[in-house]
Amino acid sequence: MSIDLDPFFNPKSIALVGASDQLSSWGFIVGHNIIQNNYKGQFFPINLRKTEILGHKAYPTILDIPEEIDLDLVIIIVKASIVLSILEHVAKRNVHHVVIITGGFRESGEEGRGLEDRIVAFARQNDIRIIGPNGMGIVSTRVNLTAVMWPVINLRQGDMTFVSQSGNIGTIGISVAAQRGIGLNAYVSAGNMADLSMSDYLEYFGKHDDKTKVIGLYVEGIQDARRFVRLVKEISKSVPILILKAGGSKDGQRAAMSHTGAITGGDDKIFTNILENAGAIVIKTLEEMFDLVLVFSKWAEYEFPSGKAVILTLGGGWGVMAADSCSKHGITLEPLSDNAYNRIDKILPPYWSKGNPIDTVASLNLNNIRDIIEIILEEMPQVEAILLLGVGGFSFLAKLAKQSPLIPEDQKEMLDIIAKTEINLFSEIIELSLRYGKPILITTLLTSENSPALKYLGSKDYPIFPSPERMVQAFRYIVDYYKWRKRI
Repeated sequence: MSIDLDPFFNPKSIALVGASDQLSSWGFIVGHNIIQNNYKGQFFPINLRKTEILGHKAYPTILDIPEEIDLDLVIIIVKASIVLSILEHVAKRNVHHVVIITGGFRESGEEGRGLEDRIVAFARQNDIRIIGPNGMGIVSTRVNLTAVMWPVINLRQGDMTFVSQSGNIGTIGISVAAQRGIGLNAYVSAGNMADLSMSDYLEYFGKHDDKTKVIGLYVEGIQDARRFVRLVKEISKSVPILILKAGGSKDGQRAAMSHTGAITGGDDKIFTNILENAGAIVIKTLEEMFDLVLVFSKWAEYEFPSGKAVILTLGGGWGVMAADSCSKHGITLEPLSDNAYNRIDKILPPYWSKGNPIDTVASLNLNNIRDIIEIILEEMPQVEAILLLGVGGFSFLAKLAKQSPLIPEDQKEMLDIIAKTEINLFSEIIELSLRYGKPILITTLLTSENSPALKYLGSKDYPIFPSPERMVQAFRYIVDYYKWRKRI
């Protein structure tokens, strides 16, 4: 059978079988998502009783769509018992790519398993590739396609492809990614993987899709473990693979079986060791996954032979927390060189921390931050990252003060200057990171909603961490990935 998956993610035309205008139906939610997010191709709703759905002409079956139209993709969202008859129409229209969102197959018991087996047998006889069944759809930002059973808006095109065996975790995950400003290339809710397996998706996105720079996988079970591990080892050399594994406990295995009918692969420790030796980054939470997406998108090609860092903080407490995290994760805090120390000592008040972490003791001069970063990069080439904490507050306070009736209007112009100064600082940080080939990781409790400077960083897809622990852990992962690539 063909392994060409491109029509799933670059379809010029889509038919949605089971499209509906009933607000509470899956057919409405999926169709509404497709239209609302401005899918670039032709969209054909299929409904036996309606002549129009969501402002588009509806057809009773896909066989009623004019023959001169080449259908690239059919999405099926009708009851399980009639899916096979829909596939017969698919074969007659010479369509070879189908997404089955419908549940009620292997995950539901022996009767559903038999139905799924018959569907797969028919598909293979007719060279039809299937995503699903029992999934929640797919996303491809390159054509503005959001064919998923969850309201999703504001998706940005980016480098990450996310494949999930859990539709709920996957669709919530891409919503979180959108909120964090993380660009997405594609998303697949793999469902039961009756036809296409996790290995198929890994091979396509890792070897045949130049839009994917980072792959994230939520895995409950692997059907073809040898092939999967071989592909991980091959693809990890050029594309970071982040794997969130569930179903390692006995209770988790039972839940996975009832959820997607997945065989989970047994002991998590063995699974993790095999995959990490093959080059995968095995993570524990979705938060870690999305932290790492931006880190690897920005800095995967940089060099990290030793994991040496300098902490630069606007407050002493942040520095202590970051130092503790560095100790926990095996990150070395490099002592300041004599030249770096002397130059920084001329900038900061005499009561600064005198070492690494560098505490600026709440200096109000943002130029000091920029100058200290450049001093470290110039004088300490062995340092592989700067961990910057506590920034973003100047533009936040300026924005807050502008809303105060107690601030005279003629002084509010100065507040705009303060905000712009912090935005300029972040622009210079990005430039310094690029020029020296060193990541500058940033931690702040503020968000882009309340800090104009952080909003600017978000617009540049720049990583922002909510805690020192998550920042340091992300750096640890990228150091380990570099060392693995150099070892093979």
